[in-house]
Amino acid sequence: MKKKKIKFTPIIILLVLICLVFGTLAIFKDEFKKDLIDETDVPNNDKEDVQELSVTFTLAGNVLINSNMWTDTRNNDGSYNYKYVFEDLNNIMKKSNLNLYTQQSIIGGKELGSSYGYDYNSPIDVGNEMLNIGFNMVSLASYHSYDKGMTGINNSLNYWNEKNIVYSGINNSSETKSNNIIEKNGIKIGLLSYTLNTDENILENYAVNIYSEEKVKNDYDNLKKNVDIVIVSIDWSNSINDITEQQENIVNYLSNLGINIVVGNNSNSILPIKIVNNTLVCYSLGNLLSGHSSIDSRISAMVDFELKIKRTDDNDEISYNDINVLLTYAYNNYGNEYKVIPFSKIQDELQDYTTYYEKYKKLLIDNNSDINIYSIGA
Repeated sequence: MKKKKIKFTPIIILLVLICLVFGTLAIFKDEFKKDLIDETDVPNNDKEDVQELSVTFTLAGNVLINSNMWTDTRNNDGSYNYKYVFEDLNNIMKKSNLNLYTQQSIIGGKELGSSYGYDYNSPIDVGNEMLNIGFNMVSLASYHSYDKGMTGINNSLNYWNEKNIVYSGINNSSETKSNNIIEKNGIKIGLLSYTLNTDENILENYAVNIYSEEKVKNDYDNLKKNVDIVIVSIDWSNSINDITEQQENIVNYLSNLGINIVVGNNSNSILPIKIVNNTLVCYSLGNLLSGHSSIDSRISAMVDFELKIKRTDDNDEISYNDINVLLTYAYNNYGNEYKVIPFSKIQDELQDYTTYYEKYKKLLIDNNSDINIYSIGA
């Protein structure tokens, strides 16, 4: 018996082909989904890790002890009372992670004699009170650093080393051994301190850090290996009441070098605060404590702010936030009753204090609209 042949009509062939195509697509679809699931489960190792860190700063100006202060602050037991002098400041100053000021008159101790004329010295008591307030960084290179010679340098270094405070600016040998690095909140901060000149001729060229581009670059290169943030404090060694071309050139050099914060001083008055190439520059904070006759030479700016670091694998993005300024006035009553008074508490200690407040408020805000000036009055 003959088998019956199956005839494959065009319709049957078409149906078979359609089934094959859709069956193949279904198989590939399942495999494609499987590949997607597998890729999702695999972690992306190319994604950058981002770390956000922050540290707060308070920057203050010069402390210069004149001859009248030695008499005014002297106790019967031979010690000196600076608690009263800074009492109002201590009660109102914003305490930050890093609190920096400049010791303009060397802390040589009372055995080297009091200040006389332009030959300045300080008792250890003033340093003790600055530490008590909360300052933990001090700039020591100044126009008057060498007023008491190497004895003053040695006495000062002995004092600060005993207190274990972060400092820079003076040395007692050619091998600089400054305690100039501090770590807060996982951020390492280094301090460099310089002056353009000194009042006395320096016999030992290593004793005081005299500014030069070569020196600061060498110091920066050595320091930057060990820190995240570098501060430069610089004494302009003049009493010009405006930013000079020399100061601008130095600031531009420092910012291009990679310095993060520049604190200028000894212009004897407040100068503008600016951001230069992402470097925060305080051209001059004025005199926190001095006995100068000029009112402007006794008004200072204390600056507090937050520095943030957005850190990726190969880059630190730095920003400065919440920049605030507290204006202060170094009051004295004809060479007596010296006292640093914040403008936020000032009343009748300075005639026309509102005029001075508006003057410096305008000077600071006109150069940086992000700056806030703490309010006037009690």
